Amino acid sequence: MIRFAIVSFAHMHAYSYARVIKELEAEGLASLEGFYDDDFDRLNRVSEIYKPKRIYRDFYSLAEDKSIDAVIVASENSKHKSFSVPLMRAGKHVLVEKPIATTYRDGYEMVEEAKRNNVKLQIAFVMRYHDASIEIKRRISSLGRIYAITSTNHGKNPMDWFVDPELAGGGAFMDHIVHVADLIRWYTNKEFVEVTAFTARNLNESLKVEDNGLIIARLEDDIIASIDCSWSRPPKWPVWGDVYMRILGERGVLVLDAFNQNIYLSDGEGFRGVYFGPDADKNMILGFIEAIKKDQEPVASGLDGLRALEVVLAAYKSLREKRTVKIEEVRSL
Repeated sequence: MIRFAIVSFAHMHAYSYARVIKELEAEGLASLEGFYDDDFDRLNRVSEIYKPKRIYRDFYSLAEDKSIDAVIVASENSKHKSFSVPLMRAGKHVLVEKPIATTYRDGYEMVEEAKRNNVKLQIAFVMRYHDASIEIKRRISSLGRIYAITSTNHGKNPMDWFVDPELAGGGAFMDHIVHVADLIRWYTNKEFVEVTAFTARNLNESLKVEDNGLIIARLEDDIIASIDCSWSRPPKWPVWGDVYMRILGERGVLVLDAFNQNIYLSDGEGFRGVYFGPDADKNMILGFIEAIKKDQEPVASGLDGLRALEVVLAAYKSLREKRTVKIEEVRSL
């Protein structure tokens, strides 16, 4: 049984991860040992909901607790390294929310720290564990050579720290490009070569970060890809967002529409969608457990996280300098 802790509930996905671990606890596959959060009010609230064995008000007490095997880090993006590195130095396996970090240096150091301490560093690229996405991976070789991929990762603006450039590292680009960039790498087994980025006037003009944008990228083998990463869903949109991809190959087309499995309801609470698709969060945490037990590289490794971050960093550099940016230009320590 893998003994888990969760560090920070700043990211909304942490609530689902806690729910999954409680379910796995009932199945005898994991245990929920403890929580730490630097927001003590939030720590108290989530502890009442999920009832871990312990709560920690000092992060290093959790890091040094030998009764914990693995930790899920779901903090603000800019804090990923400061939490993950001490945990890995203490021998803990770490599953960190995406993006891996907000700078190349931080992401690189996290990857190297995992190697030095012989622990698993997995990135929460949950789409690699979604049934529909896995089916695309299974079938993509039937297309032959891949020519082009168009994709979207739309969503509602999450606000809060996600629109704080210091904590988030950016806006919709930082939040949404990494998921789809990772899927494109995973599907094609090709690396991104260059990125051209575009954005327009913000939908919410009060923000200090971008809330809409598009990148056009070239991968190895001259595959062309586009990613629309906008927070373009209005607040009353019935579902949170989407992950959509159209893959054009020499022998056909594959389409991924990962979150279209909804029953739509209209009642006193408004018009909303109730998702009935696969539990990708549970599949991901089960995959993390398997990687630990079998001493295997995670399906979504720290290096995968770093490669996806490079695409985002190249996009921001492209925006600033108004030109196409080579990926190698952002690999700087």
